[in-house]
Amino acid sequence: MQLEIWILLVFGSIDTYALNCYQCNGWHGDYPLRYSTSATCDNRNNQCQTTQYCVKIIDPMAPGVNYVTYKSDCFYQTQIQVNPTNLSYIQGKTCFPYQDGSAPVKRWYYCFCNDRDYCNSAIGFGWVPSIVLPLVYTFLSR
Repeated sequence: MQLEIWILLVFGSIDTYALNCYQCNGWHGDYPLRYSTSATCDNRNNQCQTTQYCVKIIDPMAPGVNYVTYKSDCFYQTQIQVNPTNLSYIQGKTCFPYQDGSAPVKRWYYCFCNDRDYCNSAIGFGWVPSIVLPLVYTFLSR
């Protein structure tokens, strides 16, 4: 309790802190280039800081492909425009299906966290496959 009071006096808010996030590219699954390309997420120098959320942007690829690629980064906002008509508020440990306005429509999943530093790592998103994979099959079958 004394630490919280000290933080409040020094910084003005307990919630204002820098969250360290990975800023890199990688993949999950049977990526064809996995033996010739290294994931940049293995390097902790590839990082950024935010006071909002770490994000992992997942490209589900095409049906029948046994891997997904992703980009880990910082997210500096509290809302996301998930499609041209839907603005959503972000919460930690939440994934949002995202689509752009192009034809054909390009789709991704934006997964957010803010519970610890580097929470957007390859292994730090253990909850993502259980949420995203069922959504990917539903999303791609449309």
